[in-house]
Amino acid sequence: MQVTPPSLFSSGLQGLNRSNQMLARSSERLATGLAINRGSDNPAGLIASEALRGRLTTIESTIRATSRNNMTLAIEEGALASVSGAVTDLRGLVVQGANAGGLTGAESGAISGSINLAIQGMAFTLGQSGSDILSDVSVERQIGTDGSGDPIYETLTMSDLAGLVESDPVSAQALVDEAGSAITTRRAEIGAEQRSNESMQRAMEEEQINVARAESSIRDTDYAKEASESARASILGKASISVLLIGQEQSKRVLDLLM
Repeated sequence: MQVTPPSLFSSGLQGLNRSNQMLARSSERLATGLAINRGSDNPAGLIASEALRGRLTTIESTIRATSRNNMTLAIEEGALASVSGAVTDLRGLVVQGANAGGLTGAESGAISGSINLAIQGMAFTLGQSGSDILSDVSVERQIGTDGSGDPIYETLTMSDLAGLVESDPVSAQALVDEAGSAITTRRAEIGAEQRSNESMQRAMEEEQINVARAESSIRDTDYAKEASESARASILGKASISVLLIGQEQSKRVLDLLM
């Protein structure tokens, strides 16, 4: 026969069950560091958290790609800066070679050889950085007219430079100037692209911090709150046990009276 007051016993048992559930949940969150350990903990929060995590992955990938691109650009810019000095040397060689009247055949040959070696060195240096900017350097010169009197042009490239020094110093100088201009323009383009990348990277890093903070606020455990909940659950459990003990004592008294 049930002699413990149903309301008292039920209240104590419900309170004990509730405190155990609260304590288990708080202990899990404190142990894992996560406020959401399963979908039932916070379905809406889980969806929002996963969306933010996806955005974080995209941001991190973009930052890495931008950083790699800037490193590649820095390598190319370094090669172009090195080649700029070679272009200055080429200008001096073109001027020397153009003064053919004061040079011996051996001296002219030496200048032509130096020009070819300089061009090869420039191409090698740029090739190591992945740049082929010299292959696009060219000038045109008129070599005559056609039957209708229209001018006929030929295209000169850097490989023609050594042979032009004596025969056409004007075209030779134009080629060197074009090479210098192309290198300077490309360096400026690289600088602008690097600045743009750095600006975008700073913006992405700021967004990364904000998104990570938002994701953390949803998914990570609030240790102060959970410690408080754990203490509350412990107090509730003790109180519920006291209620059950009181119920048992009342039951014992009733039995003693009946006997």
